[in-house]
Amino acid sequence: MATITDIAEKAGVSISTVSRVLNQDKNLSVTEDTKRKIFEIAEELNYTKYKQKKKKSAEQKAKQKSIAIIQWRIGEQELDDIYYMSIRIGAERKAQELGYYLMKYSDLNDSLSNVDGVLCIGKFDKITIDKILSKNDNVVFVGTNFPLNNFDTVNSDFSYAAELALQHLLELGHKKIAFIGAEESNNLYGYRTFRTPVTNTYIDMMKHLGYYDEKYFFVATNTYLSAETGTDLAKQALAKWGGNLPTAILAGNDAMAIGIMNVLTANNIKIPADISIIGINDLAFSQYTNPPLSTVRIFTEEMGEIGMETLNQRISAPKIDRRIILTTELIKRASTAKPRE
Repeated sequence: MATITDIAEKAGVSISTVSRVLNQDKNLSVTEDTKRKIFEIAEELNYTKYKQKKKKSAEQKAKQKSIAIIQWRIGEQELDDIYYMSIRIGAERKAQELGYYLMKYSDLNDSLSNVDGVLCIGKFDKITIDKILSKNDNVVFVGTNFPLNNFDTVNSDFSYAAELALQHLLELGHKKIAFIGAEESNNLYGYRTFRTPVTNTYIDMMKHLGYYDEKYFFVATNTYLSAETGTDLAKQALAKWGGNLPTAILAGNDAMAIGIMNVLTANNIKIPADISIIGINDLAFSQYTNPPLSTVRIFTEEMGEIGMETLNQRISAPKIDRRIILTTELIKRASTAKPRE
């Protein structure tokens, strides 16, 4: 497992800079390029499955097939939630292994008919999905939950991820468990009030157990699951709770958890002595928070890998459309403990 020192040495910056970037310190003045470099190095150093490949000859390059990658979040948006960067890194490495030439598209008006396939990473709305499908028959979406319609999808089991997180808190003895989350409603499919599996699993489990309390439920709609959103909602939550704090918080993802932790720390609320925090994703930065974040691992690099493998199979021998769901894993760290007395 890589350390902050390893990341700092490879990035050519100080250990302090790496720590502050990974902990989403908004008071740190660094460029977007520096932030991206640090996050990508953190992901790559903790993702060692692949060995360096030999360089291809000119003849091999000439025979290469090409794949377009379309990202839902690009530029600075990708830095707000490293989840999608992690998927992209896995996809790019698998494409290299399979011998594909990658082309990144940001404008859907560009022609997609001159590539062999298209890999789409993120939550795309129905209009965008239909537009992409009209331009190429070989398309795989990673992270999109709309019903199948001539394309394959790769996702993780976020319902089970939320269940694992809540079960961990319950086993520690917590009952007053808050939820702070967000969802991009316009890019999600479903008929329930809330459309993210994590949100609905929290509601269902807590109501089933008789522990659900409306004042401990904070969800922002039509916004990103980012550290900034976590910060804003945590401030609203503390103002509403006053002295009646929950003993634990389930955050919508790790990025939101960092924002929440920063607000709690600024208000002299100790983690986990006063409030336990658990996130979802287990991206590379989660082990470097203070304290290290308990979370549920989503196998993001593998999502990118399997998305690319699925696209390769679709290009080679098209079959029925597939919806692939990957497992998750509970990661216990120091941000969760038994509830306060």
